[in-house]
Order: sequence, then C-alpha cells, then structure tokens
Amino acid sequence: MLTIGEFSRACQVTIKTLHHYDKLHLIKPAYIDPQNGYRYYDSAQVPKLLLIQRLTRYGFSLAEIQMMLSANDNIIWKEKLSAQKIILEQQG
Repeated sequence: MLTIGEFSRACQVTIKTLHHYDKLHLIKPAYIDPQNGYRYYDSAQVPKLLLIQRLTRYGFSLAEIQMMLSANDNIIWKEKLSAQKIILEQQG
C-alpha cells in the first residue's frame, strides 16, 4: 500500500487532485484508515490513474472520463476516442 503522498509522487499528481478524483468517484483509495482518515492506494491503481491523466490530456472532461470508466464497453470507448480524435485534429 502507498500513502496518498507516495501515490501522488509516483503518478505526478497533487494530493488535492487525488482528493478531487475521489469525490468524483474516478479513483478511490484502496483503503482509508478508520481511525485517522489516512488514504492508501494500491500500486495496482497506478495504471488507472495514468489512464485518467492521459484522457484528460486528450481533452476529455472528468464527467466524460467517469462515464467511460464506468461503461467498461469497448464500443463506447472506440466511439468517444474517435470523436475526440476528430476534434483534436480540427483544433490544429
């Protein structure tokens, strides 16, 4: 298990971003200590956070990312990525 600080450094995001993503249910801590509220993440969560970051760089909103992650449907992913590719190509 990684502390929130270790996880944030490993993924190069701020702790504030991780708190925000938790509130939006994008990525939740693997464990929250009930006594002190400290958040811990599993190293297996790194790829998911990196995916969220990549999708953000591609111009997806956090709401769109949340929908895509919860959909777990390859057709939706293909459609969203194809549409976003066209938008990015048109922007320059």
